[in-house]
Amino acid sequence: MQTLSLQEATALAQQAAAVAADHIPYGSGLGAPASFTLAWLMASAGLEDVRVASGSSGMGDHFWVETDQWRIDPTLHQFARFKDRPLVEPVSEPGNVVAVKYHAVPRSRQEAVREVSYGFRNAAETEAFVNEMAAAIRL
Repeated sequence: MQTLSLQEATALAQQAAAVAADHIPYGSGLGAPASFTLAWLMASAGLEDVRVASGSSGMGDHFWVETDQWRIDPTLHQFARFKDRPLVEPVSEPGNVVAVKYHAVPRSRQEAVREVSYGFRNAAETEAFVNEMAAAIRL
C-alpha cells in the first residue's frame, strides 16, 4: 500500500490550494471541488484508503480529504480563524472541523468533473479547474 509522508501530503495540499486560489467559486466555496478532485487524483495514483469528508464550518459545509494517516485540507486557509493552522494534520488528532459525513471518491475523470461542476458557472470553468488540478498535483 502506498502511503504519504507529512512532507508529501503537505505538498499536495499546497498544490491544490494554489489552484483553488485562482478560481472564484459560483455559489459555494472551493472546498468540495478541490477535495473531490484531489481525492480522485490520489486514488488514481494508487493511494488507498482515500476519502472525502465534510462537516459544518459554521459558515456552511466544508470538505477535505482524509487518508488512513492524514487530514489534508487544501482550502482551510479560506477561513480567517484557521489561517495559522497547518493544511495537513494526523487523523489521530482532533480536526479543525468535525467530520459528519464521508463521501465516495470519484472513480473516473468524468465522475470528478460531474462532482465538482456545481461549484462553477459553466462546463468550461469546471473543465479548466479539473485540468489545472491534474497538471498541478504531483504524486
